[in-house]
Amino acid sequence: MNLPTEGAASARGDSAGDIIKAPRKMGELQKTITMAQIAKAAGVSQGAISSLLNDRDYGIRVSEKTRERVFKVCREMGYIPNDLRAVVRMYPEFGEFCLLFSSGISGGIAHPLCARIAAGALGAVPEPSHPVTFAFYDEGRDYTQDQESLPQPARTGIASKFLTYGIPNASLIQALTRRSFPVLSLGHDVPLPGVLSLLPDYVQGARAAIELLSKLGHTNIGIISGTFGATDTQTLELNRGVRLACEEFGIPLEPHHIIYGELTDAAGRSALDELLARKPVPTAVFCMSDIAAAAVLSQAAARGLQVPRDLSVIGCGDDAGTQLLHPRLTTIHVPAEEMGAIGVREIDRLVREGLPASPHRTLLPVGLAMRDSTAAPRK
Repeated sequence: MNLPTEGAASARGDSAGDIIKAPRKMGELQKTITMAQIAKAAGVSQGAISSLLNDRDYGIRVSEKTRERVFKVCREMGYIPNDLRAVVRMYPEFGEFCLLFSSGISGGIAHPLCARIAAGALGAVPEPSHPVTFAFYDEGRDYTQDQESLPQPARTGIASKFLTYGIPNASLIQALTRRSFPVLSLGHDVPLPGVLSLLPDYVQGARAAIELLSKLGHTNIGIISGTFGATDTQTLELNRGVRLACEEFGIPLEPHHIIYGELTDAAGRSALDELLARKPVPTAVFCMSDIAAAAVLSQAAARGLQVPRDLSVIGCGDDAGTQLLHPRLTTIHVPAEEMGAIGVREIDRLVREGLPASPHRTLLPVGLAMRDSTAAPRK
């Protein structure tokens, strides 16, 4: 698949990328090499070597450049530390994959999109010996000041290939990239050095939804958006796509037809009630989540409206339950499984080639899943 990308390619030359070479077999490594030999070859003290290998501050300041030089020497010599954490830091290709979810996601791993991402990631792991571990992070915690509060796979050092999904935590990402571990953000743009962002083309998805409604003849369209002032990539990009599409297709985007909320079931029901009380009454509603769209379908039925005869509804996500609704929901297909699978393959590549020199952004194409909840407005 050829994907549109934004940003620089992976780093090459005299950088952290020099440390990560082709993966080695564990049998090629040896424990007979001493710290004294490593210190002599790297031109640093044994105390600095101990500090680096044990990931502890013994009062010895070790620069990033020194750390890179020491790890490069260790790899060239084939040295294997006794501590598993040091092995993973020195040979990140031996570490596990870790999928980190924000603790603020409702339902956690059971959330439909999270479950789909996890399924894609699990199916793409190259070897059974490299499992995927799941963990959660706190969106608001400062992990650079509290290393002991890092998610368990990062704290214990068993993982070296990190994928995140949810509102990004910059301090968590910095704590990981500082150890030269690559981080790939799924679904959210993270413009930080050493990070790849892999996200659906939400702007194109919103455009496809508005284009469909325009071709059907809808001019009064209600928008059920995320919370007002939200800064997450999905909400920002979907709203931008709606604005651009309305301009392109000559559809008035009335401020009183935009309802902001949490995109939950209760918020979806309340949003439809608000839209039905406003003039002119929308003949179609675009919801920025399938959960909110399902709530709109339910509330429309409770209000005596028939979908799509009286009201067309489009969601966003294409979760499995959308085909079980009545009527079946027309929705933007978010490629969650593809994100998980491509994310695993990309992070596995980066662990060998080194961290990117600058933030790198890849967009995945999206499509519109056409079903039964949209039709031309009733005359």
